[in-house]
Amino acid sequence: QAALTEREQQILSLISKGLSNKMIARQLNITEGTVKVHVKHLLKKLNLRSRVEAAVWAVNTARQFES
Repeated sequence: QAALTEREQQILSLISKGLSNKMIARQLNITEGTVKVHVKHLLKKLNLRSRVEAAVWAVNTARQFES
């Protein structure tokens, strides 16, 4: 698995909290288009097909580190 950039990690975390691209863009002070590019890259790196899969992956990964 390719390492995510810090920005991709931030965006993945916000996706897992249920935020939309528009809300992520506002929170990180970047454009919605930039968010979409980051989402596309992180999905490809993690070999996932959707934001929902990414959110599930992020939650499951976080749980592994907690236990």
